[in-house]
Amino acid sequence: MDYSQMELYLKAVGDHNRMLILKYLMKEALCICEFTELLDMTQPAISQHMRKLKAAELVMEEKRGRWTIWSLNTRHPQYPILLHLLSLLPEPERTIESLAAEGKRVICE
Repeated sequence: MDYSQMELYLKAVGDHNRMLILKYLMKEALCICEFTELLDMTQPAISQHMRKLKAAELVMEEKRGRWTIWSLNTRHPQYPILLHLLSLLPEPERTIESLAAEGKRVICE
């Protein structure tokens, strides 16, 4: 990893909302519509964050019909470091389980 790659990585990780996105993705792959509920943000705002995470190669996308499912890139050279950093953070207030309990969990397939 060179300086410019490290800068891109740290900028991608160094945002509150992107940290939350990565923390959620530690548990399971999710689509944008689930992030809108979890983070109370608009779809375009979430998409901007996902573009930055994708540019840093921290996330991967999988097309399922008209849906895009996002997951952590487990092949990233700094994946173990990312997991360690995220494990230092508290769990988000809003959980995937609470979303399901509220009947707001969307299965995008």
